[in-house]
Amino acid sequence: MFATASAFAGYRSYPVEAGTTSTKDVTYTNLGEAPVTLDLATRVNGAPQDAFTLSQPQVTVPAHGTATVQVVAHYDEVPADTTVTGTVEATDASGAPRARTLIGAAQEGARHVLAINAKDRSGEPLGGDLILTGKKFFAPLILDPSGTGTIRIPEGTYTAWLHADLEGANGPRSRGYGELAVTDIVLDRDRTVVIDARKARRLTAVTPRASSLDGVRIDVYRGVADDDYTATSRWPDASYDSVWTLPTGGKVGVGAFELGGHWRLNQPAITISTSGHDFDDAIVHRGAAPLPKGHHTLEAVFAGDGDAAGYRGKGAEGKAVIVRNNDTVSREDQAAAAAAAGAKLLLVVNDGPGRIVPWNDPIYGAPNLAPLTVASLGIDEGEKLIAQIQRGRRTLLHVTSNPATEYVYDLVHRFQGAVPADPAYRPGSKDLARVNVSFRNYRQSRVVESRDDYWRFGYSTATAIGASEAPAIGERTDYVTAGVSWHEAATIVREVGQESIRPVAYRAGTSTDLHWFGPIHRPRSAPGTSPLRQDDLLQVVLPGWGDSGAGHVGGTFLNSMVSNSLKLYQGDTLLGEAPYDQLLVTGLRPERLPYRVVSENSRGTWANPYSTSTRTEWGFTSEAGAAGAIERLPFIQLDYAVNTDVAGKARRRADLTVTPSHLDGVAGAGDLRAVTLEISYDDGATWRKARLDRGRDGWRTRLDAPAAASFVTLRAAARDSRGNTVAQTITRAFGLK
Repeated sequence: MFATASAFAGYRSYPVEAGTTSTKDVTYTNLGEAPVTLDLATRVNGAPQDAFTLSQPQVTVPAHGTATVQVVAHYDEVPADTTVTGTVEATDASGAPRARTLIGAAQEGARHVLAINAKDRSGEPLGGDLILTGKKFFAPLILDPSGTGTIRIPEGTYTAWLHADLEGANGPRSRGYGELAVTDIVLDRDRTVVIDARKARRLTAVTPRASSLDGVRIDVYRGVADDDYTATSRWPDASYDSVWTLPTGGKVGVGAFELGGHWRLNQPAITISTSGHDFDDAIVHRGAAPLPKGHHTLEAVFAGDGDAAGYRGKGAEGKAVIVRNNDTVSREDQAAAAAAAGAKLLLVVNDGPGRIVPWNDPIYGAPNLAPLTVASLGIDEGEKLIAQIQRGRRTLLHVTSNPATEYVYDLVHRFQGAVPADPAYRPGSKDLARVNVSFRNYRQSRVVESRDDYWRFGYSTATAIGASEAPAIGERTDYVTAGVSWHEAATIVREVGQESIRPVAYRAGTSTDLHWFGPIHRPRSAPGTSPLRQDDLLQVVLPGWGDSGAGHVGGTFLNSMVSNSLKLYQGDTLLGEAPYDQLLVTGLRPERLPYRVVSENSRGTWANPYSTSTRTEWGFTSEAGAAGAIERLPFIQLDYAVNTDVAGKARRRADLTVTPSHLDGVAGAGDLRAVTLEISYDDGATWRKARLDRGRDGWRTRLDAPAAASFVTLRAAARDSRGNTVAQTITRAFGLK
């Protein structure tokens, strides 16, 4: 006996008329010598049992014959957007199963067509890529140059935002970036939504002091629950002079909506104006010989494509030279010709849409400086200036130069619930925190520096804004949005990179000091990368070049001059070693045993007068935990506080504080009790035991440096109540005045 294997009633697209049914045959075949009577019943999952009915509850199948019944699917009983499945069960008189047929049916829920029609700032069709999201729904949609797109989707409430290029703020050929959102689109019938950039407003951050944009990230978030959301981040590049968005009206009815971002704005390198007009779309490269600080009035001359021939009869010495970007004369040749003519400033007018980077000087590469300050202007602004000069009018440029960046703004703001009619973030001085940043490397170099904000998703997701350039020796004042959690980092490429150990937040109205690269350099761990044990495996990550306090870890990625090593011992037996700051050892015995990790770091040929070498030894016990369990190990951290100047030198009677600590989340840590410190003023030839007084911030002593001493070498040790230990020697930890 066998039966039809399956009888799927079919999928019905919306709309499905009331009373719709579908009938399918189920045929039973009897290969036996006697007729068989079968009792029939349906079993249904995910719907009422009467979603399927049978034409008869019993059938007799003749010997060597067939018999057919009908199974009827009733779509009024089939839930929308769900595939209902079940079986027709055939049993004989004894109740034994003889055959089974799979049955099923599905119907589409309510669907409607959403049409999108996008227009640019002049009312012309606007293409771009669109995000459409709703409850348990996400779809990307590309709008072609016609500015239209359609999608057939379930009934519901949706939010859409369009990423598109728009006309910028400085003329028809300037580039603006559009982040155009429409919220609470109620789709209860076919509907057309118009995204009209003619109603767009500039999304911007306005600073208390003059500033120019260094980088921006634009964020959009729409969520109906913690596990049901869509978010995007975009980074408009330097070719854009502005960001535009649409006011959305009232706040969203359900869930959360955010639109905004992170702006980094710097003190302008230069500002340029003529009588009655400011050129605020300039991008500036200061060059090897920046225009001196202060106000300058420079006559402007036009030198065509910028080759030597363009300067004939122009008398460019001491003036600002305007040239056009072109494919014939390279920027290097344009700058060389301007410098040879004695120009003070070179302005390059773009020959295409948007802004143009004035000089090729990649931030992560070796410095490539122009011989003079080079700035670029957009084609609309620049051609007006050229036309004024070509009319024979004497054109004076009023230029203010800042050869070094003295202040920076890091501003984060996201409008909640709705985009207002004026989407500008205007913090006052009292709304911000002040950070006094000091770069204290031993020699001048280029620093790649960043301050990234933690958004809803943590540092690992969509929080970067991009790095900026800073000097390795210099002072700067930063103003940051209060209450935001930041991740801060600074790197001297191919030498050392330092970053904050944990999120940093600043309170409004406060002033905080932040130092990079200054003494005292030594190994330091961070909570997320601290040493760990799992089964028979021990992993150690110990960057060797953090600076003085508890705030930063530091490593020497791509630095071929330095020497870093890690070794793991069980008692006196070496279990593993690595010639860098990461070590992985397997095959550890399961029982609790004492271990030692030794970190040795030496500058090698990496010239720096301070922390020329360090040796740190951690003692701890460890055993295998539950299978697969990860246990963070109780390595005691040693932090130091001593007031040094920008050259890394302290007073001879300066206070010095040693602070031991355990990282959050470690296992087996005890109370920190015993700290000792020895000080050498002759590179370790002789030692003096320091008298330590315990205070709120750690164990404090006072230096007593001889007049002939130039450096301080430290030998510190600490122990906790569980027997964990650390001993650290830092040769030439810092200098003396």
